[in-house]
Amino acid sequence: SESGIGQFIIDPVKAFGNQKVAIADFRVELEVTDSAANISEVIYKIFSLTNSSQAEINITRADLLNGKYGSYVTDFSSLGSGFNSSAADVLIWTGVTNNPAYKDTHLVMRKIPAKDNSFMIGSPVGEVGREDASGSAGSETQVSVRFTNDYYMAVFELTQAQYRRVVGASPSSYSGEDAALHPVENVSYKAIRHGGSTLIGPSGEKINWPTNSHPHEVASDSFLASFRTATGSVHEFDLPTSAQWEYACRAGTTTAFNNGKNLPSKSWSANVAAVAASSAWFAETETEAQANNNPTHIVGLKAPNAWGLYDMHGNVGEWCLDHYSKSHNPEGLAELTDPSGVFDSANNRTYRGGSARKPAWNVRSATHSDSLWQGNSSAMVGIRLAFQVGAGE
Repeated sequence: SESGIGQFIIDPVKAFGNQKVAIADFRVELEVTDSAANISEVIYKIFSLTNSSQAEINITRADLLNGKYGSYVTDFSSLGSGFNSSAADVLIWTGVTNNPAYKDTHLVMRKIPAKDNSFMIGSPVGEVGREDASGSAGSETQVSVRFTNDYYMAVFELTQAQYRRVVGASPSSYSGEDAALHPVENVSYKAIRHGGSTLIGPSGEKINWPTNSHPHEVASDSFLASFRTATGSVHEFDLPTSAQWEYACRAGTTTAFNNGKNLPSKSWSANVAAVAASSAWFAETETEAQANNNPTHIVGLKAPNAWGLYDMHGNVGEWCLDHYSKSHNPEGLAELTDPSGVFDSANNRTYRGGSARKPAWNVRSATHSDSLWQGNSSAMVGIRLAFQVGAGE
């Protein structure tokens, strides 16, 4: 076909039984049908962190279905017992975990089907662990969020090796033998976007998402400026908004976790074990969380969600663009469109996903009570990159 070479496999036992027989006249009849309209759609992109002149690699649906990049699944439930999602179009590149380069010298991004789609940010009343803005907690009151464009999210949390490829060193506190493939942490929001001691961008305007006129402008001495240079890319790599993060994390689920399961109690549960692990991606109990000594783990060891994203629950929290606010919707709107968060003059920024040192209820899809002042860093907060789909993509 014009879009690639297909394949078919015949199992002789299933087709003819296990008896030794001579086949005098063996014929195969094939029926040619039109490919799906989106067969040529790019759904993954690979970027080199060591060669800025190397063009990004676009992986289409046809590429995956033809086996060009290794294993894939089209049935989310095949990844684990009881896994379910309402995502109508599942095509997960599971082979991405088999190549260590994708956690070191290259970055893999997955297209998130968000354009003209909406979801309920927050959690339903009665979800175990739900926060209601009492004390320092954030409100998880649900509100509809609509997006006007697709975007890409990194398949893995950014690793220490990838960070080092860009800036030459890793600030991370974890230093075990396999540290290079662990998520980078101990990097502040300010270091990621604002740069060293300045808040001024190339335009001369102060950088302060979302108030600056070019929201994805970053300081020339920031990590993101170096990252954009390292990849030689036209894409404005940045942090995701909190709404983008939750929509991508959920991948069509409305449950506490993105495998379609809930939490029976606020402690550890087998329901989340396949997408995170006790004493690895999150703390089993409040006591363990308070001990504050769980390590991070190599990215991509657990099952992905229905859009092929790994480690959205636990391991490290992930910085978002937004200022921190207890409420997603302080004005009480019926629907939010491409929300950029609520401005907070204190410049505390949101991070999502919990961490290895948070209890199970805190690593739910809806949890958004975690924040840090933008100049601070934490051994349990890292980076997952994103960028908006541009014209013609």
